[in-house]
Amino acid sequence: MSLIADVIDCLNAERDQVSLPALAPNDLLMQTAREHAEFMDQKQVLSHTGADGSTFGQRIQGTGYNFSAAAENVALGAFDAAGVVTLWMNSPPHRANILNDKVTDVGLGISPAHPEAAKVSRYWSLSLAAPL
Repeated sequence: MSLIADVIDCLNAERDQVSLPALAPNDLLMQTAREHAEFMDQKQVLSHTGADGSTFGQRIQGTGYNFSAAAENVALGAFDAAGVVTLWMNSPPHRANILNDKVTDVGLGISPAHPEAAKVSRYWSLSLAAPL
């Protein structure tokens, strides 16, 4: 199984604990999240602001995904699925995004690991949304 699938499984396990439906992977959200994780990795910065000053909503809409609800989580420092989901679930705003009953679709971007850098492991970008 892939790391992306593992993270989505962990997210859905958290949602299942509070009787929320599972998030469905979405190709457009995957693109949004992947591009943002790559940007953060290239710039070595953890940010909700994109390469061109964009917000997560603008990046999601830029792929052609029109949404009624959207959220973004980013992270740095986790090495695996359980680690990143634990980071997010221990942060009230990130937890609220994951457990938002308005979102139905998910995309995840993960930068390559940087084992040679003591403070950097991976950049993670999670895009959550529901279509119009």
